[in-house]
Amino acid sequence: MQEGAGKFFILASFFYLAAGPLMGFLMAYLRGKWVLRLMAAHTHFNIMGWVSMMIFGFSYNFLPVLAGKELYSDTLPYVHFVLGNVGLLGMGFVWVGSRFPKSPIKPKAVWPFGLMVFISFILYIFNMIMTLMF
Repeated sequence: MQEGAGKFFILASFFYLAAGPLMGFLMAYLRGKWVLRLMAAHTHFNIMGWVSMMIFGFSYNFLPVLAGKELYSDTLPYVHFVLGNVGLLGMGFVWVGSRFPKSPIKPKAVWPFGLMVFISFILYIFNMIMTLMF
């Protein structure tokens, strides 16, 4: 089970590896207001998307093996994956969409998505601690 979730995280990291630098290119090419429209999503897609998702993928696959233990929960990585990705994509959508004039999207709408990402990180931490310590 953990191999499947790890693969999902690694595949998602490749998506963010493509999307983050694309936003960076657009910021450099279009300049002006586009820098402000894309900056938060660009940063989060690179760090939380590409880097964190890759780390999660590898750690779900290899930390239990290195510790010689079974993953505490085979279900939590999938919940972590869904919450983390829906949250991150939602945050990016709100940040970009709220930066257009007369947009119905308000910047405050980002908080539920940020909460989803936070909860997903807590699930990861809990699962890893329970796996490695007990």
